[in-house]
Amino acid sequence: MTTTDFLIIGAGIAGVSAAAELSHLGSCRLIEAEAHAAYHASGRSAALYEPFYGPPPMVEFSLASGRGSLRQACSRRAA
Repeated sequence: MTTTDFLIIGAGIAGVSAAAELSHLGSCRLIEAEAHAAYHASGRSAALYEPFYGPPPMVEFSLASGRGSLRQACSRRAA
């Protein structure tokens, strides 16, 4: 018999994220009703990181929180 520490129902973005976060604490098993993970809304979601979007304080915050290489690329773009 196989044991599982965490049983997660649903393999959408929330379920897969939960499994990723819990995986260092024990074994995880995802149960999904569909044939593929992220079949419904999660599979149709998209995101874009645009550091120059918003008012100046938000742009500064975005640039300050970026990775070194991203920050350098953004600095070149802004110059």
